[in-house]
Formats: sequence, structure tokens, C-alpha cells
Amino acid sequence: MTENELEPPPEALTDPDGFEILRLWAAHGELHVTLSSDLQGGAEDFGELLADLFEHASRLYAQRDQRPLSECREVMLEDFLRRTEQPKPSLEGSLPVEH
Repeated sequence: MTENELEPPPEALTDPDGFEILRLWAAHGELHVTLSSDLQGGAEDFGELLADLFEHASRLYAQRDQRPLSECREVMLEDFLRRTEQPKPSLEGSLPVEH
């Protein structure tokens, strides 16, 4: 583990069936993502993951910035919807090549 990596949640380490779903890194002024291609379910199931992530982030910003939770949720959702209307054309992604 490098000094810039976050520690896994303790609960994740106690589950023998637990697995990492994604990693996000900010580097060179851009977001870099690794997403597990072994996820079960379909694209609609990923919405649940995004909703859970949204709730965790909303609570983080509300607590850290001492703002109402409802305000953080509203600002984040508005920005998300605005940004997903026109995705960045520069984003790339593919499944890893088996070695």
C-alpha cells in the first residue's frame, strides 16, 4: 500500500467473499478509474452502487463542510445530471486484455 492509498474498510477485510469493486485516482489533473469486470448483474444494478456512493459522499460533505445534508444532496445531484447530459468525449475505457 502506498502513502496515497486509502485503507480498506475493516468490515471488508473480515468477509472472505468480499472483493474490491472500483478504484478512483486523481492524477495529472484527471480522474482515472479501474472498475472490476467481474461484477455480477447488469447496468441497472450499478445504479444501486451509485446511489450508495452518492449517500456516503453527501454525508461526508455535509459533515466536513457543516452544511445541511439536503443541500449537499441537491447540489451533487444537480451537477451529476448536468454532467451526464453531455459526457466528456475524451473518456475511454475497455476490458483488460487477458495475459
